[in-house]
Amino acid sequence: MKKTLAMALLCAAAVTPVLAQSAGHWYGAVDVGRLNMRNTDYPDPGSLTLSAGYRFNRNVAAEGGFTGYGDSTLVDGSGTSTARQSDMRFLAVGFLPLSPNFELFGKAGLGFHTVKMVGTGAYSGTYAPHTTGNVILGFGGQLNFTRQFGMRLQFEALGKAKSTETDPGANISRVTIGGVLNF
Repeated sequence: MKKTLAMALLCAAAVTPVLAQSAGHWYGAVDVGRLNMRNTDYPDPGSLTLSAGYRFNRNVAAEGGFTGYGDSTLVDGSGTSTARQSDMRFLAVGFLPLSPNFELFGKAGLGFHTVKMVGTGAYSGTYAPHTTGNVILGFGGQLNFTRQFGMRLQFEALGKAKSTETDPGANISRVTIGGVLNF
């Protein structure tokens, strides 16, 4: 977490002075990856994120997105307990172009992680969804093949996922790879 925070702050500091202005543009992104859940026995599910953003200039953007996660199920002799998760996010993104085709980026913003539990056997029932608000910090690199299309690799620290208010929660993060389409 300290390394993630340091990288996000470094990226934010690097983009504070706007180095060059260019016309703003909209972009869309699709990222796939795996959610890493620590402090829990539930298995790590896969993830798919759909994002849209507006790049104000070559160094600053605003991005929002929705992530769906695969079911994460615990099985024992008494039944099953399944966590169904999703999140919605709103982020500021700072870019540091290193060449015309490659740039580093840092992200910071808010995420709203929702968990709904469904059980069978001794855990039978469907429980009300619980949403936890978290700070999201991330960083990555983007390789731009053309002005319209690029690919990115990123890491995001997503905070805690909780199934109830009293649940101590699981620390969650993820690494993704995805495509970016500029409009």
